[in-house]
Amino acid sequence: MTVVNQTAVAAPVKRTDRIDSLDILRGIAVFGILLMNISAFGLVWQAYGNPFAAGGSSGLNLRLFEIMNVGFEGTMRGIFSMLFGAGIVLMTERMEAAGAGLMTAEIHFRRMTWLMVFGIVHWALLLWTGEILFAYSLCGFLLFAVRKVGAKWQLAVGLGALLAAGVLLNFDYHDTVALERSAQQTEAQVARGGEPGDAAQAELAEWNEKLSHFVPSVESNAMFVGWHSGSYIDAVEQQFAFSYEFQWKNAPFWLFFDMIPFMLIGMALLKWGVLSAERSARFYGGMMIAGYGIGIPLGLYELGILTAGDYGPVAAAAANRTYEISRLAMVFGHLGLILLAVRGGAVRWLQRALAAAGQMALTNYIGQTLICTILFYGFGFGLYGRLDRAELYLLVLAIAVVEMTISVIWLKSFRFGPLEWVWRSLTYWKVQPMRLRGGGSGPVPGQMLGAT
Repeated sequence: MTVVNQTAVAAPVKRTDRIDSLDILRGIAVFGILLMNISAFGLVWQAYGNPFAAGGSSGLNLRLFEIMNVGFEGTMRGIFSMLFGAGIVLMTERMEAAGAGLMTAEIHFRRMTWLMVFGIVHWALLLWTGEILFAYSLCGFLLFAVRKVGAKWQLAVGLGALLAAGVLLNFDYHDTVALERSAQQTEAQVARGGEPGDAAQAELAEWNEKLSHFVPSVESNAMFVGWHSGSYIDAVEQQFAFSYEFQWKNAPFWLFFDMIPFMLIGMALLKWGVLSAERSARFYGGMMIAGYGIGIPLGLYELGILTAGDYGPVAAAAANRTYEISRLAMVFGHLGLILLAVRGGAVRWLQRALAAAGQMALTNYIGQTLICTILFYGFGFGLYGRLDRAELYLLVLAIAVVEMTISVIWLKSFRFGPLEWVWRSLTYWKVQPMRLRGGGSGPVPGQMLGAT
């Protein structure tokens, strides 16, 4: 009878067992997320979805906003979510195949617990309100139970949840229209010298709060400037309530109707060999054409609604009704294009750099926050509000080049990125070997496409 040492098999994935296409996708996603988030780092929060809030509302800046809105809004987060779901399947299958048994569950939940800690530190102490690690850890706790469900069911449930999100967002649109109408009536009553009742005043306050999420006000501008003007301790204290609300207020919707659906779809696509670049070039070409064929027209339709409604709450709610469908389509389009390039070996040096950045995704993700905090806060260089949208996108390019270069160099000598090493050491409750014996060459595109 063979005795399996569960402690021995419960170990981090070896470099030779990595699937290179996943690392490339992860590297693209981590920089794509920064591309979308940079406006919230360097400008008022509302500038993320409203070009008239800050950052330039004409010429090149407006065109860049429109390109990002149609082509990339939510798509990098969608790809990252798919990869997170795929990663759960990969890690647990590898451990179970090695005979880890119940240790698989222990390692997984320990891993998610530490990810949650990283997430809390990220938004509470490192000052990134829009961080996603905390929410991902909550998703990870739930998804362990469905990792072995058939791929068809995972895909069906994921798609069903996105359709359900569309229904809920349609209800939200009608509620927003009604709230605006009620607020306008109350404002008209006040203008005539009337005294609205408590219910009407509450609805007016609710509308003004909703409006402030899309259109900067004197109060919101003062709040954001205050965060970025004082000391580090002042910034931590002043942003905490806002960040806490952002992380928790809409958590049920984001978890069950945004993140988890994409994670389930990612699990299915991994099992079918899609994410690991095992399908044919024709398959990925068709995936790209179908995705963009649906996603781009829908995205332009949504942009038209936003533009006509001056990017206000009603316009945003109207555009959101088809958002999950257009986002999913664009994700499939991007995946088809990227994996077609991976299969064809296009721009191998860039693939290698992206794979290295993806292997160090946690380090690079947190590193981006540290860089932006130093650049935009008053206790650093104080650049908040001083750069337009085009300049911010050039900054993203510079950060991506620096992080890819460092990642390639680092992985020539070390097995993990610095934060990946910390995460794995805490997860396995054992200090992991860091330095490569005899050095290494870093990720090589095409070498590990079929590995699991």
